[in-house]
Amino acid sequence: MNILVTGASGFIGRRVSSRLKAKGHQVTSLSFDLTKPFSLSDSFDFVIHLAAYNITNVGSKNEDLYMAVNVEGTRHLLKAVHAKKFIYMSTVKVYKNEGMGLTEDSPVGPQGAYEQSKLNAEEMCRTLLKKESLVILRSVNVIGWGQAPKAVLPVFFQKAKAGQPLDIIGSPQALMQFVYVEDLIDAIEAIITHDEAAGIFNIAHEDPISLEQLARAIIALTHSSSVLNVINTGSGTLFSPVICHKVYQQLGWKAKTGLMKILEHYYRHLS
Repeated sequence: MNILVTGASGFIGRRVSSRLKAKGHQVTSLSFDLTKPFSLSDSFDFVIHLAAYNITNVGSKNEDLYMAVNVEGTRHLLKAVHAKKFIYMSTVKVYKNEGMGLTEDSPVGPQGAYEQSKLNAEEMCRTLLKKESLVILRSVNVIGWGQAPKAVLPVFFQKAKAGQPLDIIGSPQALMQFVYVEDLIDAIEAIITHDEAAGIFNIAHEDPISLEQLARAIIALTHSSSVLNVINTGSGTLFSPVICHKVYQQLGWKAKTGLMKILEHYYRHLS
């Protein structure tokens, strides 16, 4: 296949590009500034659109860039590229959090500027592409070795290795779901091999874990003297479990890598 990958220098993009090249695909990395209109003369079998401005919880954020990169950037890409199929990387945060299981048919209700920009970009894709040409992946947090130091895993591991307190902002019992980056790439490969794949697919490992459990697992794995520092426990937030029946039924995909295996793999890279 001739495949274009945006965000190819990022955490997910590097791994996607490497895997696809290893499988014999022709992979092109997009180097254009998506905030400005551009054109491409080549056509592609697939576009995998991973590029995004996604600073949400850690670091200084510029909310104007959510619109410029995530929405207008997607529009510029769609106008510039000719492809048989377009895979858009979205987020489960576009859903309304009502404390109920989330399927692809659940109501949307993004709470922040980032989440709203991803939903707007989804709508842009639906407007400019034929239904059968579009795949939208609504994913939970993608984790694994090589993440930027703003993500929860590298932050917790770095502090645990240094014996520093691990900060938990919010309720320590707040539940989260993750997906291993290699499992996500398995899902992308499944889409590439299923000609009929189209529509929205939730992507997650369905087993949740609390922030406290995650922090304590990392402390134990690193034999750290770190303690937990709970900041603003509040009353906790609703947990809406992400359900992935559709992607299993249609593509045969299921996240197979549990969190402890991910943490052990991450720790081996650190050691």
